[in-house]
Amino acid sequence: MMYLRLELSWLLLMTIGVHAGPLQWGQVSDDAQWVAHFDFEGLRQTSFYKEVSEELLQQYISEAETEIKRSSGIDITIDSVLSVTAFGKSANKAPDEDGILMMEITPTLKTIAMDWLWNSHGAKPNELPVSVSKIDAAIEYLYSIDGEILIAADTNSNHLCIGRNKELIIHFINILGTQKQRGAAKRQFKDYPSPKGTMAYIAIANTFDGAQLPAQQAKILQMSKGASMAAGESNENIFLKLLLSTEGSGASLQIQRVLAGVQAVAMLNAKQPEWFPVLQAIDIRNEDQRVWVDWNMSLQNATNFIHALQGSTK
Repeated sequence: MMYLRLELSWLLLMTIGVHAGPLQWGQVSDDAQWVAHFDFEGLRQTSFYKEVSEELLQQYISEAETEIKRSSGIDITIDSVLSVTAFGKSANKAPDEDGILMMEITPTLKTIAMDWLWNSHGAKPNELPVSVSKIDAAIEYLYSIDGEILIAADTNSNHLCIGRNKELIIHFINILGTQKQRGAAKRQFKDYPSPKGTMAYIAIANTFDGAQLPAQQAKILQMSKGASMAAGESNENIFLKLLLSTEGSGASLQIQRVLAGVQAVAMLNAKQPEWFPVLQAIDIRNEDQRVWVDWNMSLQNATNFIHALQGSTK
């Protein structure tokens, strides 16, 4: 099981970045309470990524690819993952038994994954650190890992679907690659926008359990009844938009004050001058039962900041 966790962890690390693009709401369960989407193919096409990847990220990308090959024996490149969508019913429990992770991948990676699963199916117990078994179901490619994690492949497109709920996995793997995947935002997420140019989007529609967080962050989340985060690139700017919704204006005002205090303390404690424009670019505002935290920076300024940080660590 430790090996499986390692492999799934590396799959998620691969997604730090054929039809990738915005979140397809039709892929999300109607009763989902949290959702996350990462458009890594789109990220790799942004001006900011192209500007900084070669000199700053390439080393880490190469190290990740090397580790994936070392730990799994499979030669996989980071750009084999196009997008990832995940959703579930509980943001407070781990694992979320109804959580689903969908990965859109290249045809080459899909072939590698299916070959590995097929070759691992029925292997002797001492030949693999995990047991892989094929499940007789209504879809052609459905495998169980150690009897806990299910992995399914879509025959009409290049997706892998990973989770614990067999019924959900079969349902969603059957609608991938069809017109059914398109659709408007689910009712519970309609107040959490995803602006044009968004590459990363996370939204939680229910309340939070902040017990595992430091006191200040836990307090903010416990006063919130939902939140969303969107990050991306638009109009020669990179942006990060955080929205916290509350039960009343009193709670939103408290959150605004706490966040403004955090921003002020961060600016006072900033040791390097290049951090000041980054922190000053944060706009925190209160709108009745909402708190918006907007961060916008021009591509030029963001690139200069990255270069300054890189220089200060040498």
